[in-house]
Amino acid sequence: MDKRTQIINTALSAFYQRGIHAVGINEILKEAGVAKKTLYNHFVSKDELICACLELRDQRFNQWLYEQLENCNTPFEVADALFSALSAWIDNKVSELGPFNGCFFINTAAEFPHSEHPIAMLCKAHKESVLQLLFDKLSHTEQLKGQLEKTIQLAQLLMTLKEGMICQARVTHSSNTLMQDPVLLRQLIPIVLSY
Repeated sequence: MDKRTQIINTALSAFYQRGIHAVGINEILKEAGVAKKTLYNHFVSKDELICACLELRDQRFNQWLYEQLENCNTPFEVADALFSALSAWIDNKVSELGPFNGCFFINTAAEFPHSEHPIAMLCKAHKESVLQLLFDKLSHTEQLKGQLEKTIQLAQLLMTLKEGMICQARVTHSSNTLMQDPVLLRQLIPIVLSY
């Protein structure tokens, strides 16, 4: 692994588990086993390093989520796969995402509240990309082909429920099994599709 990747991986893990403002550059240097000069050869500032961490996490999360939804053919299957995957992540059964500590983008956005800050903009872009992933998957289901408005509504609903599940799990330190209930999902999806 090259030094840049090593620094990003180390920083991402530290920022995700302990918080961005709680982790100093010297901690990252020590954990990564690199010199300050090496870090600053790759990143001109801590903010630039944070942006690189957000980009890597976005790539990892979206690739993982895409794979979880890849074989879904109905809106119910998309919802079921989404919430089953989130449950596995919350229960620390998804090695590529590391030990669960909530959403890295929500956590980071809370530390960078100004919407025009590049870090806040990357957090927003991640949420938009996840919503787009859900929309794309739903729009290819037989039930929603050619139904733009219903596809948007269901994608937004699933996104909102997903965000709530992650936040609730982070705050309560437990998984929320409500959204894993297939009976609830089978009742919820037709309601949205009937509007």
